[in-house]
Amino acid sequence: MDEVENSPTVEARSVKRARPDDSDAPHTNGSSHRVEATIPASKQPALHTKALRSVLKVFVVKTDPNYAQPWQMRPQRSSSGSAFIVDTKRRHIMTNAHVVSNETTVHVRRPGNPKKWRAKVLCEGKIADLALVTVEDDQFWTDELLDLQFVDVPELQDSILVAGYPLGGDSLSITKGIVSRVVMTRYAHASNKLLGIQIDAAINPGNSGGPAFANLQEAKVAGVAFSKLSNADNVGYIIPYQIIKHFLQEYELHGIFRGCCSVGFRWQDMENTHLREHLQVAPQQSGSLVYKIDPLAPAHEVLKENDVVMQIDGIPIADDGTVEFRNEERVEFSHIVRAKHIGESLDLKVFRDGTLLDLEYQLKQRRPLVPILHGVDCVPSYFIVGGLVFVPLSIPFLEHAYGGLNWRKLAPVPILALVTEYCELPDEQVIVLFQILAAEINFGYKFQTVK
Repeated sequence: MDEVENSPTVEARSVKRARPDDSDAPHTNGSSHRVEATIPASKQPALHTKALRSVLKVFVVKTDPNYAQPWQMRPQRSSSGSAFIVDTKRRHIMTNAHVVSNETTVHVRRPGNPKKWRAKVLCEGKIADLALVTVEDDQFWTDELLDLQFVDVPELQDSILVAGYPLGGDSLSITKGIVSRVVMTRYAHASNKLLGIQIDAAINPGNSGGPAFANLQEAKVAGVAFSKLSNADNVGYIIPYQIIKHFLQEYELHGIFRGCCSVGFRWQDMENTHLREHLQVAPQQSGSLVYKIDPLAPAHEVLKENDVVMQIDGIPIADDGTVEFRNEERVEFSHIVRAKHIGESLDLKVFRDGTLLDLEYQLKQRRPLVPILHGVDCVPSYFIVGGLVFVPLSIPFLEHAYGGLNWRKLAPVPILALVTEYCELPDEQVIVLFQILAAEINFGYKFQTVK
């Protein structure tokens, strides 16, 4: 997992995934921007019908881990999401990782067809929130199904049609909107940012994993729907092709998704005049200041604190830490790093003590002191002695112990201070005393390190 940039604490912005539609969730009849309708073949052009027939509903029965009581799993529950066909020859179907994570069974259903087909997860990339599934039954693929093709990041104000199966009904739903902006956004809570496309089309529970069409007639897809802002109206996010391409390449080369690269250091902006004078940075120069380096990253052997990174792979970095993306749009320079694969090289132009240096090092995935994602860098574990329950500190543990995102407000400050720290040893863990099970040996003992 990569570093959390530019902040000593985890970003407090509330981002809500367009979570799978829980089967036991109440259905609401409130107004929305979504236009929901079945697609009768007799009333739609053939190209429309073919493209939309590749949009599937996903039915999942899952058993989630229980980090608060790591010796047992949570009760089974049912949920649903969306998916779409990307390669009929290889029988690849794409959806979100959080739709099929911790699955016990997965089934898919085509629009207008009541039969549910058993599916199998081929690859799951939780960091990118993408997953590939397949249906092994030959009969599923006998019907004429269309491969949906990806296109590059659309321009601002371009139209987007989000197709999927959100709550409120069982048939295919289509929501229309536009591209609002291209930003770096968090795909998972407390994780690092990846490139995302913000749209104003409604994305609701059950839309997760569905395609966002840039051109429905030509079956062109701009990305995969995956989240929305819970404290704002009409602010949804889709995963662009650049992230999807990286995920697919990882699967083709390695059979798994290994993750995204870490730049290996933390930085801050260089907009302060006095800071620039102190570091002897000329007015025409710009960059980002390195203030902490991962002890276990290759960058530790190359960079030094107070280095000013001015270029990354030949692209100038502005004083606010951004690089040019296209047509006067800018994104954080970490986007260039995230687009690379683990083991590839990163070229930097660094200003150090009045001298410009050309540096290079290999990129690796970061292992944070406090693990972030279940199944990626942590699994439930515990140690009991004398009735005292010790567990490794992790973000999933904090979420389960304090109830979702409330851990940012309720966890003790010393615990929060560890969340963004680097490991100094390869197997380093933070262990906390979480629970005391009643026993004669610990009678009267009430101390806990996490309360």
